[in-house]
Amino acid sequence: MNESTQILLFAVISVLTIVMVVIGYQVFMILGEIRKMLQKFNKVVDSTVNVSTSISKSLTNINGFTEGVKTVMGIFNVFRKKDKNGEDKTHE
Repeated sequence: MNESTQILLFAVISVLTIVMVVIGYQVFMILGEIRKMLQKFNKVVDSTVNVSTSISKSLTNINGFTEGVKTVMGIFNVFRKKDKNGEDKTHE
């Protein structure tokens, strides 16, 4: 009786050890997959940041160009108003 209990206990411990090793291996593999997934996600986020940065720079350049055009048009409007009013005609 005592010997059969020891054999049963040894078998149960052996099976549980094997199951725990398999579960540990699976957890290790899952963590590896999560790591790969996070690396890919990080690359996507980096490329998104690069695209948004380049779009921001382009919009800043367009904004600067637009402000320059507005300034030039404002100067032309000042000269045009002076010509229409008959004041200060410099190109007679």
